Amino acid sequence: MPQNVYIYNTKQMIMSTVEMRDKVHQMIDEVDNTLLEAIHAMLETYQKREEDDPIVSYDLVTGTPRSASELTAILEEEVAAVRRGDFTTFEDFQKESAQWGQRTK
Repeated sequence: MPQNVYIYNTKQMIMSTVEMRDKVHQMIDEVDNTLLEAIHAMLETYQKREEDDPIVSYDLVTGTPRSASELTAILEEEVAAVRRGDFTTFEDFQKESAQWGQRTK
């Protein structure tokens, strides 16, 4: 069952995604053929892009979806950083974290 996500502006809640889907369905039923063809083409393009480069993860901080190509680029950069020696060893992490609980003067 899809989550009920809400679209907000700064003053009020506008509508839930369920309400938005219902409204879009109603609007599509009422548009002329030219606009219907344009909407259809746009949705097919969107769907094709999703098939070619699907969403595979979400940013833990912002919740922003990440596509396969974006995640691949991020991971390639992380691997390159390790190869450059740009990382913290477990031993260094232990030393650093041991100081977190100590009081500073």
